[in-house]
Amino acid sequence: MTSDSIQIYIEKAEKLQKEYKYEKSLEIAQAALQNAKYNNDDKSLGLIYNIIAKNYEINEDDTKARGNYRKALTYAKSSKSKTLETDLYNNLARVFTKHNLTRKTGVDYYKQSYQYAVSLKDTARMIRPLLNLGEYYISRSDFDSAFEYLDPARKLIQDKSSNLDKTKLNGLLGKYFLNIREYETAEEHIDQAITYSLGETKNKKNADELVSTYFELLASSYETKSTLYKKQNDYQKAYNYQKRQFQNIIRARDLKKLKELRRANIKYEVDLLEKRAEKAESQKEESDDEVAKWRIIIILGIILILISLAFLISSYKNNIQKKRLNSDLIENNKELISAKETAEQVSTLKSQFISTVSHELRTPLYGVIGLTSLLMENPEGKKKNEYLESLKFSGDYLLALINDVLQLSKIETNEVRLEKVSFDIRTLIEGIVNSLHTKQKSNNNTVHIDIDKKINTTLLGDSVRLSQILINLIGNSLKFTKDGNIWVSVKHLDGDNDNYLLRFTVKDDGIGIPKNKQQTIFDNFAQVKNENQEYEGTGLGLAIVKKLIHLHNSEIKIKSQEGKGSEFYFDLSYEKAVKQETISLQKGENISIGTSNFNVLIVDDNKINQIVTKNILKKKGYTCDIASNGMDAITMLKNEKFDLVLMDINMPEMNGLEATKVIRTFNTHIPVIALTAVEEGEIRNQALSVGMNDVIIKPYDTQQFFQTIMRNISKVKMV
Repeated sequence: MTSDSIQIYIEKAEKLQKEYKYEKSLEIAQAALQNAKYNNDDKSLGLIYNIIAKNYEINEDDTKARGNYRKALTYAKSSKSKTLETDLYNNLARVFTKHNLTRKTGVDYYKQSYQYAVSLKDTARMIRPLLNLGEYYISRSDFDSAFEYLDPARKLIQDKSSNLDKTKLNGLLGKYFLNIREYETAEEHIDQAITYSLGETKNKKNADELVSTYFELLASSYETKSTLYKKQNDYQKAYNYQKRQFQNIIRARDLKKLKELRRANIKYEVDLLEKRAEKAESQKEESDDEVAKWRIIIILGIILILISLAFLISSYKNNIQKKRLNSDLIENNKELISAKETAEQVSTLKSQFISTVSHELRTPLYGVIGLTSLLMENPEGKKKNEYLESLKFSGDYLLALINDVLQLSKIETNEVRLEKVSFDIRTLIEGIVNSLHTKQKSNNNTVHIDIDKKINTTLLGDSVRLSQILINLIGNSLKFTKDGNIWVSVKHLDGDNDNYLLRFTVKDDGIGIPKNKQQTIFDNFAQVKNENQEYEGTGLGLAIVKKLIHLHNSEIKIKSQEGKGSEFYFDLSYEKAVKQETISLQKGENISIGTSNFNVLIVDDNKINQIVTKNILKKKGYTCDIASNGMDAITMLKNEKFDLVLMDINMPEMNGLEATKVIRTFNTHIPVIALTAVEEGEIRNQALSVGMNDVIIKPYDTQQFFQTIMRNISKVKMV
């Protein structure tokens, strides 16, 4: 057989494959294979093994498909047929990405197929692996990676490109833009995909298999559009498009059933021909033609019965499938209605929250403004200290409220990350209790602290998040308890040489929590509306506690009885840490408190902030100079000697970060501390990267303020 003859056999095998005659296709391919081997025709061998592999892939025998695709690839490389290699890498990728264990290899094959297509400058072959990679990553919910391949595919696809490529690209882009919440762009792409799909499902030139593919793409587009409207809370439209999704799934499956039936009929025809051949041999010795006719009639009758039975079975299964899909549709409709009700409930809660926050903000602000007016009118009055104490309380309340709102927002946007620092658990808890002394005194409560003696109190973990949890829990107990007791305990549950599992418990004998509210008190805004105005709050404290404990992969539990008190407890793991004596800090503190006249440069453009910071420092015996922006600070540092710089971040002309960069070019040793109202998590890394030594967040605790200053000054003095 010549090369031309082999090519004719290859074309025939491909044609039979498209007509669903897979057994015959394999038969012709095997015949061509023997002749190609005899002629050492590597290119033809690659093409034949590709046909054989595809036959096995269609019939879902992926093991044989992989083996034959690899043989085809070996011969394609041997014949240096880059076009065939490109196609085979794509085919191999398609089979490998079906299975979890081989997905990574499949992705690598798609990338190789794309690189080969680029070297060939074959646009159609470049588009195919790009779309396949985009589809793969979207199925894995890795939308950023998906866009890396969809974007170049979008640039390659033109008007002359196939409608199948255009449909797939627009469908995938619709899913990508939906995920990043660009809803208008998402809808444009989804509508384009739907337009192409609808047109091609009506195209009579398309084979049933291709039409089935378009119905599947149409169902996927409707599903995306349903999700789009669900995210925009338009549940009626979401439901309508979901119905269309299921309708097109059924249409695609109907065509697949028809294809399966054709395959079964074709296989039966092959078996029938073999039986007829056998009968012809046996009937040579028979003379009774009438018997032969009856046998043929019976066989034909059986064939008709089998075909009818196949149709009946297919219809029965399809009917069952429709019922199941209809049931799924009903269930999904219930979920959509439930989601709508939940959304309405959340909207109501948020409205209540805004109303309450408005009230909670205005109350202390009224106190601040009113008390300030009284002080201005009568600065030497007998009630001056009482006014100032009330003014401080209002300010502290406002700060706590703002911090709660910001903290919840950060947690919900996944901006909070746990850190590992060394801290003393006893010092931390005692500090929290001391900071809540005013609240403790106002309700005449007593706080008891009990830390298990098995615990080496120096731990390694996120002390800031633990503080936030305990401040909220202890603060709540103090708030809802009068003339009573609060017990704060830390028990050792388990551990080894390196770690502790600790149980934290905050218990009180206050008013308790009704059974019907114990499941909802940790929800956002859950306590916004409270019949007892004495205890009204924003309802964010316990929501923050729950989310912070979730960050530690733990849960908070509650035991409570109305009128008898409440008990909150949770388990956290911490590493053991070796307690390090901060000698420099201790010496610095001995020097600092009113005994050393350090010269500090305050860099801040806000006049009020300048006055506040300067007076706080002067009370401890420090001398201060003021610079209103970064440029002035640089000039003063070049001409005068300072022990420390307190640097604001946001200033006109030159901000604190830029100024510090310049300062470090001529003075590398002076401590520069950022004194800013920007959230610490947002600024610390930037501050340290430009050469700042530390960060203090405004407003600050005065004791911690001086400790931070002395820690940084003492480091320089000790050198």
